[in-house]
Amino acid sequence: MSTVMSSDTDRTDGSLARWTEDGVSPGVQHERVTDRLRTLSEKLSVCDTVLNDLKDLSDILVRKSLQDLTLPSQK
Repeated sequence: MSTVMSSDTDRTDGSLARWTEDGVSPGVQHERVTDRLRTLSEKLSVCDTVLNDLKDLSDILVRKSLQDLTLPSQK
């Protein structure tokens, strides 16, 4: 998304507003970025949960393997 600088005649502070070439206002841009950040945060949280679950599963499998090695085999 590219932006262009244009003066906003409705502004009283004389600053320049950053509008995209397709006319998206700074407020809408901010909303979109905020929504994307929220979505990324939620996805990171899910990934963290899955990673912790996989670590727990790995620990269980390692303990099971060690247990199998230490038990006498039944023949």
